[in-house]
Amino acid sequence: MRMHAGDLDAGALNDDRRRTRHTARSVFEGVRAVVAAVAVVGGATGHAGVIGSWDFGAGSLAAAAVVPGATLTRLPDTPYYVPFGGTPNPPALAFNTTAAFGIAPLGGYTGQVMRVPDMSGRGAAAGLMASFAPLTNGTQPGGGAATKLNRYSIVMDVLVPSSSFGGAKDYIALYQPRANNDASWFVREPSRNMGSTVAYSAVNSFQPDTWYRIAQVMSLDAATSAPRCEYFLNGSRVGAIVPDQIVLDSDRNVALKDQDLVPDGAWSIGLLSESNSALPSALSGFFVFNDQTNEYGELYVANLQFRDDALGVDALATLGGPGGGVIPVPEPGGLHGLLAFAAAWLAAASCQPHKIHRPRLAPGCPGDLPRFTDQRQEGL
Repeated sequence: MRMHAGDLDAGALNDDRRRTRHTARSVFEGVRAVVAAVAVVGGATGHAGVIGSWDFGAGSLAAAAVVPGATLTRLPDTPYYVPFGGTPNPPALAFNTTAAFGIAPLGGYTGQVMRVPDMSGRGAAAGLMASFAPLTNGTQPGGGAATKLNRYSIVMDVLVPSSSFGGAKDYIALYQPRANNDASWFVREPSRNMGSTVAYSAVNSFQPDTWYRIAQVMSLDAATSAPRCEYFLNGSRVGAIVPDQIVLDSDRNVALKDQDLVPDGAWSIGLLSESNSALPSALSGFFVFNDQTNEYGELYVANLQFRDDALGVDALATLGGPGGGVIPVPEPGGLHGLLAFAAAWLAAASCQPHKIHRPRLAPGCPGDLPRFTDQRQEGL
């Protein structure tokens, strides 16, 4: 059959139109896939990232960056101090340079840091309280959405002076998820390390008068064979609690496995009023340098960052050691996986067959478009 040039032009035009429609469909599917992936990373609330970042350089608890409504408050300045056993005239927070405080320098940082006084004997509301609009993420074992914050990370640069080591003190509380429960992160003074329960760093790994960048990461909906709580020191993981590896030889370890390290459990972050009815019922929050059994000690803090995602090993490694100033914002725990997914999806979509264009797979093309899975627990 003889074909005319006009027929060829019309056929080519139709092919171009079909390819254009195919490209449009591909873009639509790509957008829908990426939106679904972001939903997985963000969790039930859709937010995943910094909730609050403080560097104390301004000589106050003013934040460098927060989501709207997030605050960090000194508990002795609140109505909760006295009902929680607070005694009159508590020592104040202090802000100054490391040189003025007479403590070790923090690299080249010359700004102010915060001195947290020893609040021993001052009751169960003597530290700091962070509060923010309610947030939730994570899933229940049966697949339903969790009702509290189950994936989160807290990072800070701290120094504990030698005066806080020794004596009758055994622990200094760093972080407390609930006002009515034990803290989940301590400096352990006799052995000079940090962590909690069955996961402390090596003996003598946390020395007095030394700055460290420390982090705690919670992934309470991870598999029971994976870490649900991790501790980091200067970018290296130094402790991890895996539920399946907990030896149930004490009531504390039983509670750790069955009550603390479970979705929506005692180490999740819920409404403040859920831990004590005197606290606000419209806000979520947590506590730092606070403990219900008076496990306090003087320490210095250069900064603090709190996130509603579980940072991976690689992200914590990039943060490295202490530096003062605002802690850099690493990629969220699942973003490495999201970026890898996006690259794989685009590569696959570019060589997928259809009826008009590329009737055969090009060499190396996958047979199916990839599907996103959140790989935060593998350190991505």
